[in-house]
Amino acid sequence: MVVGICGGYQMLGQTVNDPDGIEGSISSLPGLGLLPISTTMTPEKTTRQVCFEFNGQTCQGYEIHQGISDTDQAVMQTDHCIGTYIHGFLDNAPVIEHILEKFKIKNAKCKMQSYADFKEEQYDKLADHVRQHVNMEQIYKILTNHD
Repeated sequence: MVVGICGGYQMLGQTVNDPDGIEGSISSLPGLGLLPISTTMTPEKTTRQVCFEFNGQTCQGYEIHQGISDTDQAVMQTDHCIGTYIHGFLDNAPVIEHILEKFKIKNAKCKMQSYADFKEEQYDKLADHVRQHVNMEQIYKILTNHD
């Protein structure tokens, strides 16, 4: 499986065109030809938070890229290739489950966890550890005592 995000997505297509010389002096280069898209560089940069559907589930990420590709699809996919402008794409459990699907052991029970849930779990563990080893009452007392 090949996954291209942002500039990697653009390179997976048929061509990357830069007629105005935004990225340099080369006006057009062939892509790897793995996806049926062409990209044209533009002076405007796209920056936005996005929600997208992947395998029937809502996922989220963000876009920050220059250039426009000739497709409206948030995620373009073939049998062995996925391309998207969405950063954080791989932080979504449905995406990881899809990519790792063929590596699953039959009858094995495992649940993917989203990156956001994993981070929250790690913060909770850190907070528990700090509470166990730091005198928080004394810290709060120092913070509120302005002598």
